[in-house]
Amino acid sequence: MTLRSSTVTVLRPRAQLSTQTRLVAAALLLPVFAAMLWFAIPRGTWLRVVIAVVFVAAIYAIGTWMLRGVSIRIGRDGLIERGFFHHDNRIPAKRVATALMLEVYRGVSTETTTQLFLLDSTGELLLRLRGEFWSDRDIETVAHAFDVPVRRLPDPVTSARLRAESPELLYWFERWPWVGGLTVAGAISLLALVLIALMSPSSLVLA
Repeated sequence: MTLRSSTVTVLRPRAQLSTQTRLVAAALLLPVFAAMLWFAIPRGTWLRVVIAVVFVAAIYAIGTWMLRGVSIRIGRDGLIERGFFHHDNRIPAKRVATALMLEVYRGVSTETTTQLFLLDSTGELLLRLRGEFWSDRDIETVAHAFDVPVRRLPDPVTSARLRAESPELLYWFERWPWVGGLTVAGAISLLALVLIALMSPSSLVLA
């Protein structure tokens, strides 16, 4: 979504991100909590499940609020990127030397998404926009916001090739995907332990 004033252009992530997030969260969590309540009510541990539901809902609400604060504000002297944690990344226009645009394959499919990298004169990454979160129109707006060359790769690339040839342009979990896998596995294991504790009548009784 793009908002324009006389001096500043404000870009925000795709509007459908919130809808997609709600659908995914509902599909993953509602069946789990429904099953937990079904088994917890006869055991007398239903209050723990309700508390867990309220806690997860609060986390989701906070995440939604933080997502709504994400934006890019483009002015004559540069741009300000406000990230998910509401940290402002201020980039003066004079630092931007090149805009690199390329198409990246989505996993093993033939579909691609556009990615934009703003680089300084030394090749240091200043800003990255991914098509999963930003519209093509907004990406083009940022790429042409300043009087710098816009370089486009002619052919799409895979994530593996991008990781091998330009790791400095990627996030840490993209550079070492196995670390991200271990993190996800650890989070799932922790969630399983929490669910077992909530279902167990021998644990601390809150009801």
